Amino acid sequence: MKKTVLKIGRMVAIASSCFLFGFVDASAQKILRKSENMRPVWLVSKTPETTNETFHYQLVEAENESLEKARHDCLLALSRYIGQVWKISGEAETDIRMEQKNGAYTESSVYNFHYKIENEEISVTTTKYDEYWEYVYYPGGGRYHCYVLFGVADVPVPRFDRLSFTRKYGVRGMVRSLIVPGWGQMYKGSTVKGVCILGGEVLLAGGIIVSESLRSSYVKKMHEQPKHQQTYNTKADNWENVRNVCIGAAAALYVYNLIDAIVMNGRKRAVVHRPVQFAMYPSVGECNGVSFALNF
Repeated sequence: MKKTVLKIGRMVAIASSCFLFGFVDASAQKILRKSENMRPVWLVSKTPETTNETFHYQLVEAENESLEKARHDCLLALSRYIGQVWKISGEAETDIRMEQKNGAYTESSVYNFHYKIENEEISVTTTKYDEYWEYVYYPGGGRYHCYVLFGVADVPVPRFDRLSFTRKYGVRGMVRSLIVPGWGQMYKGSTVKGVCILGGEVLLAGGIIVSESLRSSYVKKMHEQPKHQQTYNTKADNWENVRNVCIGAAAALYVYNLIDAIVMNGRKRAVVHRPVQFAMYPSVGECNGVSFALNF
């Protein structure tokens, strides 16, 4: 008996210690600031799919005491990754050159990585699509954790996709919430809100079922026991009111669920744009002109 008690006590002590250390570790690391309210889709779930095989998407991350240093460390991490992918061996001198369009920082910046190995020079082109950062507090001080989405060339002349980023989801979220309340919110990244909406609808539906069952029960007793008709009638009316309140609340929550699903912003997601194509079609007519078309 004593051995059993000692074993149980030991297990409780170990479990308590694990919980305590986990709590202390969680409290020691805290996110104070971040670039977005929610992490983008390319970070939490999956990167966009490429439209051609000349490049691929690559996520890199780095951490440093300042945001600029963290961004620079991301470039260094990308350089090391490229060296591994292209199987660059030996001592390599890396020269990171940044190209900007129209002299200004744009949504996607092009970086050329030049590797000099003996007398051979290898150049790999990359483009920066998006970044997300968090300022994390540690016991020793705060540090920036930066995540960057790059496009990395697989051939000398890549055809990088044109991406734009949006927090709007249009009717996609509303259609899901129309079928299952809260699904649209979860699809857009607001998991807690979606679970609360779904849980609220389930509780209200349960309240409707229970209150209607009790109302019907008291109506039945009212007919079976005429002496207590007034008492049962009052109770039946009360439960009918409860049922109606639950129905109204469920309807209001459902409408809010639809409005929120279509209006509120979600996680930032990537939108892939089709490449611009230029075509010329000669036309024979009175003007003998040349017509052209831009296909988007």
